[in-house]
Amino acid sequence: MSITSTLSPPLARERLVSALAADPPRLDLAALAIATLNQPHLDAAACLHTLDALAVRVQVEMERHAGHGEVLAGLTALRHVLADIEGFRGNEDDFHSPDNSFLDLVLERKVGLPISLSVLYLEVARRAGIPLYGVSFPGHFLVACSAGDHKLVVDPFHEGAILTEEGCKELLERVAPQLRFNPETMLSPAPVELIAYRMLSNLRRVYLEREDYERGLAVVDLLLMLAPNHPGELRTRAALLANLGAYRAALKDVERCLELSPDAPDRDRLEMTVRELRERAELLN
Repeated sequence: MSITSTLSPPLARERLVSALAADPPRLDLAALAIATLNQPHLDAAACLHTLDALAVRVQVEMERHAGHGEVLAGLTALRHVLADIEGFRGNEDDFHSPDNSFLDLVLERKVGLPISLSVLYLEVARRAGIPLYGVSFPGHFLVACSAGDHKLVVDPFHEGAILTEEGCKELLERVAPQLRFNPETMLSPAPVELIAYRMLSNLRRVYLEREDYERGLAVVDLLLMLAPNHPGELRTRAALLANLGAYRAALKDVERCLELSPDAPDRDRLEMTVRELRERAELLN
């Protein structure tokens, strides 16, 4: 079968490559590239205009809190506009909807995942001159900024709540209790590439849980564009391609896994998969 229609659309790939190649990389454009997977005719300019307009309102609000210190005034204004006035919040009623991952729909519906809402906060903050950065916290993306000798951590999913270090520990106990809290690593700034990868990983999981293999394949294809030699993603794409009958393409991914990890613990299974895929590909001739 032809797999062109099931791999990630060229426009999504082009936009993502362009966003990450910018100097500095553009998180807003990367998020909109991912949204193109769902809406090929996405009006990116309109989304960017909405972010611009929100930032102007935040700047006006910052002037009212100028006496509270620059950083705290910025966070207070950001949270007030996005959470209190606009009502952006976590989608707790339908957390696993793929719509929560697409920035255009988050702007429209005002609900999303921790990471998509964090993208919103980050991009409005950037436009408003607030030095916010993304935090790839385990299981629950956050944003933060430095305030003197400490960090102010914000949870966009919970209406912009400011978390203390103890609050971060409690959050970790809820979302990843097997991990031990380490503020140096868990609260460090996340680069745009990592944020894009994590957004796509969330979307991949949603589609695969729904057994929507064609959309899942489009997402995994983008993940492999970001990490071409990721053994787990190669295995996933091979399985999806085989499920869709694209045996030759699946064979290439499995063979690549063997090249990258000749001593892989599942080498015997991979070699058996290679034989099976070759047999199925031959039957198509």
